[in-house]
Amino acid sequence: MTVDSLLKVNMKHLLIIRHGRPDENHSLCPGDPPLDTQGMQHAFSLAEKLVDEGIDRIVSSPQRRAIDTATPLAKLLNLDIEIFEGLAEVDYPSDRYRSIETMRQEESAENLARFMASPLQFYGHDPEVFMRNVYSAYRRIFEGEKGQRIAVFTHGVTTKTFVSAVLGLSEIRYGKFHLNHCSVTRLSGESFEALRLDSLNETLADFRSLES
Repeated sequence: MTVDSLLKVNMKHLLIIRHGRPDENHSLCPGDPPLDTQGMQHAFSLAEKLVDEGIDRIVSSPQRRAIDTATPLAKLLNLDIEIFEGLAEVDYPSDRYRSIETMRQEESAENLARFMASPLQFYGHDPEVFMRNVYSAYRRIFEGEKGQRIAVFTHGVTTKTFVSAVLGLSEIRYGKFHLNHCSVTRLSGESFEALRLDSLNETLADFRSLES
């Protein structure tokens, strides 16, 4: 077997997927809402696009919006959803989920600038601890025995934190790149330390229903 063949055999792929749009005003679970109707439509659309990609493991944040996004693909592939606490969003746990659009309406310009500069500190996290927990979760996922092509259902800030670490950025500028709902960010590598970014913010789900 050639060196190139060995590398391909040992190569692992991470498909990091931001959750679909949550039901922000959900009356029963305002802090951990399910997806809204369009969010579920997009999750089903995304699952149909990913079903033939050879995904053999599915992991998720403990938050419902991520689990709901993972569920259609898990059912199509007959795979369990493994929960990793370290994939949770910066607002976890929370009494009320708020989108950035709602925050723009409710927060002062000063507070919004604080959030954009450091979502981690805005929500009371120690940035080093949060980053370490995220990085550790991805290491455990990647170095686990199961899965060569792993779908990771998670959140915007969590994804930006990990991608920035992989790229070796000394400063994470959260407001400088955007991740759409149900977007796919791809990384691959022969080892965890050798991970590289292959694509960012791919939009595979059919969003045409938003126009109707």
